[in-house]
Amino acid sequence: MSTDLVATRDALDLLTTGLRSELLRYFSGYSVVGILAFSALVPWFVANFLGWPGNSGELSAAQNVQAFWALAASIAPVATFAGSYLVTRESYYGTLRRSIVMSGLQQVMGAKYLAALVIGLATAITGVVVWGGTVAFSLPPEVRAALLSAESWQQLPGVVMASALASIWGCSLGWIIRHYYATTILTLLIPLAVELPLLLTNSELARWLPSGALAGIASLPFEGLLEPVPAFLVSCGWLLVAGVVAVWTVKGREF
Repeated sequence: MSTDLVATRDALDLLTTGLRSELLRYFSGYSVVGILAFSALVPWFVANFLGWPGNSGELSAAQNVQAFWALAASIAPVATFAGSYLVTRESYYGTLRRSIVMSGLQQVMGAKYLAALVIGLATAITGVVVWGGTVAFSLPPEVRAALLSAESWQQLPGVVMASALASIWGCSLGWIIRHYYATTILTLLIPLAVELPLLLTNSELARWLPSGALAGIASLPFEGLLEPVPAFLVSCGWLLVAGVVAVWTVKGREF
């Protein structure tokens, strides 16, 4: 076996071990219960704020399906926080330095970013299942049938993709800021309190922001948003910039 293949295999083994450790650490405490609960509570809160499903009787079945998936996309800010939590939790408890010394900065960052991807997917699926499962019982039978149709579930990949990218974005913010409370405000409050209203009032501007790009990936029914593919490219641009800043910031800090 060549040296390159051995080195590649060893690197993959280290990354797999790191991923396993990150996921075990993430799911080992009670905090993860709160994060998963928020994945259902945030769309519930946004839905109630907008009066849905109370006004579902005034909408067609297709409009209700569209409303459901648009509200499901509000899970993305929770995924952003979940991704940042991989870093800010260790920073809060003072164990980040030990992890970096023991495993190396490159190994730790790679494992956390990969874990953020997995957690973003899990957060989206949990939110859709838990929140969607509870709200489905309050919908009229014809709307429930339309929501469970194969055509409706074609919108799930966009919502899941948005949450996965949001989690990676959150991981970068965690590395850049490293302060638990400041990162929480940035990942949860600003998207819901600033960027969401901007989507409703000025989508031409909001579509270029991180949340606006994720909204385009999830195909939210707002005029002026980018189509999923251009929105994905814009989101990747934000991720690239955030990743570069995260690496530059981390290398310039003392742990």
